[in-house]
Amino acid sequence: LNDRTLVIFASDNGPWLSYGDHAGSAGPLREGKGTTWEGGVREPCVMRWTGKIPPGTTCTELAATIDILPTLVALAGAAVPSDRIIDGKDIRPLIFDEPGAKCPHEAYYYYWNNGLEAIRSGPWKLHFPHSYRSLAGKGGTGGKPASYEKRTTDLALFNLETDVGERSDVAAEHGDVVKSLETLAELAREDLGDSLTKRKGKNLRPPGKVQPLAEK
Repeated sequence: LNDRTLVIFASDNGPWLSYGDHAGSAGPLREGKGTTWEGGVREPCVMRWTGKIPPGTTCTELAATIDILPTLVALAGAAVPSDRIIDGKDIRPLIFDEPGAKCPHEAYYYYWNNGLEAIRSGPWKLHFPHSYRSLAGKGGTGGKPASYEKRTTDLALFNLETDVGERSDVAAEHGDVVKSLETLAELAREDLGDSLTKRKGKNLRPPGKVQPLAEK
């Protein structure tokens, strides 16, 4: 059973900072749960598959939980549905530490509800103007949350390889990167829409739902 089982340990968001000593920590990452800053979305993912995943290996390429479905389908020797858009990609080369394996996505899009707040491609992450919540002071204690306050960001570019905390906006120095990411963002707006720019997408996806078991 151990040799035939892929174990995946991950989470869907960062710490709920308002709970303070009950919240966990985002370490050097900016902000936490409920934001599209790295502290809100970046999570460790630990996988184990005896005899398949080389022990002690580390992958620094970007992947996301949307990639789990197509990967597991491929491992099962099946195919993803062809009657709908599947946004995830097969990340087996990353999991198995294949030489030269890279993130299969040209870009990742950071939506909050229907608003496109940021986009990442390679090391570059571009935030579009949006509001977000941030702790007004220190976090709460004893399981009681502290208050958030509303903050805003203008258009801002960060190199996550050298600035994982998203502290130094380098948009002014890399106009070509900003333009390239904005072009990719337009593809997302055309496809999925963007409430921040009042755009309606052509291919809105309804959320996936587990079908109830048939009654006996």
